[in-house]
Amino acid sequence: MSDIDQVLARLPQSVCDAVKLRLPELKTCKPHAGKFSLEELKKSGLPAPAVLISTLGAKPGVTRSDAAHSFVLSMAAYVVTRDGLGAPRDLAAANICQALLTLIPGKRWGEPALGAAQGVHMHTLVSSGAKDITSSLWAVTWGQPVTFHTVEAAPLGAELYVAQSPAIGTDNVTGYTQVGEPTS
Repeated sequence: MSDIDQVLARLPQSVCDAVKLRLPELKTCKPHAGKFSLEELKKSGLPAPAVLISTLGAKPGVTRSDAAHSFVLSMAAYVVTRDGLGAPRDLAAANICQALLTLIPGKRWGEPALGAAQGVHMHTLVSSGAKDITSSLWAVTWGQPVTFHTVEAAPLGAELYVAQSPAIGTDNVTGYTQVGEPTS
């Protein structure tokens, strides 16, 4: 498999790595397959504060002039907090979401196949208003453009010539100096 063939497999971990750098106080930051639900939260025993990164799906993106197809991945960062010695759970969740809202826009996560993260939104899924839950579950979602088309690196074939005015124009081409080596 080529490097481009594993972009989807690497993406959640690449996002986790960036989140861990931005939020080193997290007890858990890891990839998660699919949506993270209230039921999973209740039975997970997940150490909090936590951020779970998930690829939720993909939809068609823009088709380029070279017929390469692109997609927009639906991404989510699920934020789990609990009441503790520090901030109340909703305040802690809001602080983590704010950090994610400043981190995510425009990110390509070190992957050349990815476009800049776009359409970043925050959602409160379960808050302290739910009396029987001792955790908060929030999410930050975004679209991540991706294309699986690779372009071979090749010289542009451009040539640059230098001349000094007034000896310029088609009548003076023989007096031009070529910059760099000619490409063939």
